[in-house]
Amino acid sequence: MINIIDYIMQARRTIVFLMVIIISTGFLTYINIAKDAEPDIDIPFIYVAVPHQGISPEDSERLIVRPLENQLKTIEGIEEMNGSASNGYGSVLLEFDIKFDKDKALGDVREKVDMVKSKLPEDADEPIVLEFNMAELPTMVVSLSGDVPDRTLFYHAKKLQTKIEGIPGVLEAPVTGDREDLMEILVSPSKLENYNISLMDLIKSITGNNRLVAAGSIDKGQGKFSIKVPAVYESAQDVYNLVIFSSGDGAVTLGDVAEIRKTYKDTESYARVNGKPAVALQVKKRIGENVLEINEKVRVEAQDYVKNLSDNIKINFTSDNSDYILEMLKSLQAAVTNAIISVMILVIGALGIRSALMVGISIPTSFLMAITLLALSGGYINMMVMFGLLVSVGLLVDGSIVMVEYADRKMAEGLNRLDAYTQSYKRMIWPIISSTATTLAAFLPLILWPGVSGQFMKWMPFMVSLVLVSSLFSALIFIPVMGSIFGKTEKKDLTKNDNLSLKNISGFTKIYIDILQKFIKNPMLTLASSIGIVVILFSLYVNFNAGARFSVEGDTNQMTVHIIARGNLSPSQKLGIALDVENIVRKVDGIKTTSTLIGGASAEQMIMTDGESRSDEIAMMMIELKPVHDRSHADILRQEILEKTSLLPGVIVEAYKVERKPESGKDIQIELTSSNNFQLTKVTNAISNKLKSMDGIMEVDDTRSLPGIEWIINVDRELAGKYGVDVSIIGSIVQLVTNGILVDKYRPDDSEDEVDIRVRFPKDYRQLEQFDQLRIPTPDGAIPLSNFVERVPQQKVTSIERSNGTRILKIRANTMIDPITGKKILPFDKNIEIGKWINDQNFSNEVEIKFAGTNEDGEESAAFLGRAMLAALFLMFIILLTQFNSFYQAAITLSTVVLSTVGALTGLLITGQVFSVIMSGLGIVSLAGIIVNNSIVLIDTFNRLKDHTKNLNEAILHSAAQRLRPIILTTTTTMIGLTPVALQITIDWFGRSIEIGGLMSAWWVPFSTAVIWGLGFSSLLTLFLIPTLLALPNYLKGKKFNFDKRFLKTLESPK
Repeated sequence: MINIIDYIMQARRTIVFLMVIIISTGFLTYINIAKDAEPDIDIPFIYVAVPHQGISPEDSERLIVRPLENQLKTIEGIEEMNGSASNGYGSVLLEFDIKFDKDKALGDVREKVDMVKSKLPEDADEPIVLEFNMAELPTMVVSLSGDVPDRTLFYHAKKLQTKIEGIPGVLEAPVTGDREDLMEILVSPSKLENYNISLMDLIKSITGNNRLVAAGSIDKGQGKFSIKVPAVYESAQDVYNLVIFSSGDGAVTLGDVAEIRKTYKDTESYARVNGKPAVALQVKKRIGENVLEINEKVRVEAQDYVKNLSDNIKINFTSDNSDYILEMLKSLQAAVTNAIISVMILVIGALGIRSALMVGISIPTSFLMAITLLALSGGYINMMVMFGLLVSVGLLVDGSIVMVEYADRKMAEGLNRLDAYTQSYKRMIWPIISSTATTLAAFLPLILWPGVSGQFMKWMPFMVSLVLVSSLFSALIFIPVMGSIFGKTEKKDLTKNDNLSLKNISGFTKIYIDILQKFIKNPMLTLASSIGIVVILFSLYVNFNAGARFSVEGDTNQMTVHIIARGNLSPSQKLGIALDVENIVRKVDGIKTTSTLIGGASAEQMIMTDGESRSDEIAMMMIELKPVHDRSHADILRQEILEKTSLLPGVIVEAYKVERKPESGKDIQIELTSSNNFQLTKVTNAISNKLKSMDGIMEVDDTRSLPGIEWIINVDRELAGKYGVDVSIIGSIVQLVTNGILVDKYRPDDSEDEVDIRVRFPKDYRQLEQFDQLRIPTPDGAIPLSNFVERVPQQKVTSIERSNGTRILKIRANTMIDPITGKKILPFDKNIEIGKWINDQNFSNEVEIKFAGTNEDGEESAAFLGRAMLAALFLMFIILLTQFNSFYQAAITLSTVVLSTVGALTGLLITGQVFSVIMSGLGIVSLAGIIVNNSIVLIDTFNRLKDHTKNLNEAILHSAAQRLRPIILTTTTTMIGLTPVALQITIDWFGRSIEIGGLMSAWWVPFSTAVIWGLGFSSLLTLFLIPTLLALPNYLKGKKFNFDKRFLKTLESPK
């Protein structure tokens, strides 16, 4: 090892050249590396849906969902299977383990779906299989709106879609808000009766004449020619002239008995942008592409296209992720810059400009090397990576400070710079490697964080680990070499050599040594006092803490508003209600843009928005807020929206912030499962009513069927049989009054998609009362349908939810703002209160009740962080045992972890902050690796000096005096680096502005607070407790307590 060090110190030009190459490569990598807001997560969901027009929820459960469940449950790796049966479709949502092989799982699902097709109803549409990935969420929404016909908007949207999808890096840009084309054949019942044409004859004529007949080929000897009979429909005119029947008096065409028109399918949903009807394109990027570049290209392409259109068509860009990414990057870059400047000011004050510059070299070198390693590992810049860089600022300079400080001391003793840095290199290499390894030991287990939360959070410890490895390389290779070229001490140290006299010490160091002398004279009292302080502080936190929650509440730049109304509402009625809410919301100061979807959402939106959709939801608004300093906090805007919309009668409005955090959904989520539907509904009703009566809880809803009416048509089969009528004919006649009969499809010249051909009655006949007037053709003539059909109203079933093969109902609610404290009531506390109430009730054993959502995620994350802490401690113990060759010294070093935990909790108590399972827990685990570094340097120096002094206590005091400055420096650099983040202050040096608060500022506060207080408290105690514990074995020996000699031997320092 020593030979390698000498070689490195001789090959200085090579090392300098290598450093320039690494910095240049890292700089170019940072410019070109992909940048995104959140980490791309392979969400372990696969969604299978089977549309079936007109099917009821009960039939959907029996005929679609159950067969799907029985087939899909055999797939390996499924953690949860949720089924849903609703009007018009049945679906199954499969949740896999986060480590699942997506391609294999998708292949297995498609295979099982193909196998179950034969068991599904013949009329059912082709099953749809969808996979989900956060990377495939829209990065921008491009909207076209204006006072022009719908067909014009749809046409230009399709043209623009083609152009956008041609941009390299764009995955797709599906159009929303458009309407499907339809050829509608409006048949007059009276004309059918007059001409004596049966419905079946009419349908047979339409379908039989829409065929492309490949009639073969003919060989004339001089050539072979193919023959075809083209009879497919190409326009409405082809259908209009279709002959239904002919006689000697003439022919009856379809145009004689029906009105044929090209129109749109009945409107079920509407899209609006900024209060105007719109068609939107949801731009999705390919995985790994740079969002900033893609969105800029889309903007340019879209604006170029609109230049050639009339002024009536306006283009809007909403939900642009690049705006958020730029704001987030700017904020975190400013925070990193502030941390670097703060650290450098501190180091300059302690070591002087020359030595501080040596330390400063490690910051850009380590950062740029780490970013290069990130790119090589397939990573990219996101908010958690940037926060990892921010956390690393104070950590990465620790090794460099120790190296430079020791060399600085040696130069003050008179050595030249080359000898000083060579000696520092040889002396400090193992303490630096050991301290970096222990810090890595704390962060590495966090990379294994399970679940979706882990996929989100693991980027921070991963980036910190890369920076630490890079900083180790920098401290051991670049710093000694650069120091041997440019190093120069600016101070004369009074503690000049290892055999120093304590009488020469002055200033702050003397005060510290005087106090420490008193402590080590009676180590038992010092130890007892320390334990007492820890116990008291821990007791205070347990009794007076501000509570706990899974994540962090912060500001945001987007919100969603859910509009809820009950009743059998038509699409036009839903539109009217949504417009009332939209007009109120758009008048709220602070709203930038609004996008409203009325009547339906896609599967992706249902799974990936802020929570699960309510069955009585009629519309959803996506709101984009103005920049954070041009408006009130998102919580205030949310409250204003709720207050103003509460005046609308019969309408419930719920508003949520779209936050960049792992969990989603309402604060309180309770799931009830049972095979006994009566008991399930009864218990759900009881718990739901209890939540509505509890203080501090609002927006309670559950997934029971909503009040509503549906009509059942009961057929007297025996009587119908006497007239020669079966159920299929009756069903077809009923369909003429409702959605119409799908008789065929055709592909017109002006459309890329197939267009449905539907036969139905004119609008005047499409009324509920017309069921009683319908006449059905029979061999004996047309007779009223009411002769053998009875129309009966019954309670409507909106949907049926299932979980792992049994029915499930969910209860969801949010907590209110506490009027006394002005803070939101913690969901954890309410969950405990609700849980106690449920346990006191005598509910049926057939109903299983569990808390899900945030509560479930919080418990899983807390359990993992506990295991990660134990793993980190074990790894650190192995490293320390290897370094010191002493069980006792390794144990007392790890004792500082307890101090750091108590310090972190004390900081949360003093600042009144809520304990965040994710961020505060992450801070405490990270502290474990950071805090032991101080003890390592101190004990390593003690082990070296104890053989050169006659008195063991004197060696302890000498070690403490020598290591005081680097310990304070390394501790303070980490604390100062994170202080602006904890105070939510961002200084933009280039923009010459100071920002207090911000979109993501609240997210980092719990972590920063835990690290700052934990590090400060434990470092203070470490400076006194570790030397005292080093003196303890000698003290016990001197007192001649009745200890086993072998026990005392283990406490003694190794030779």
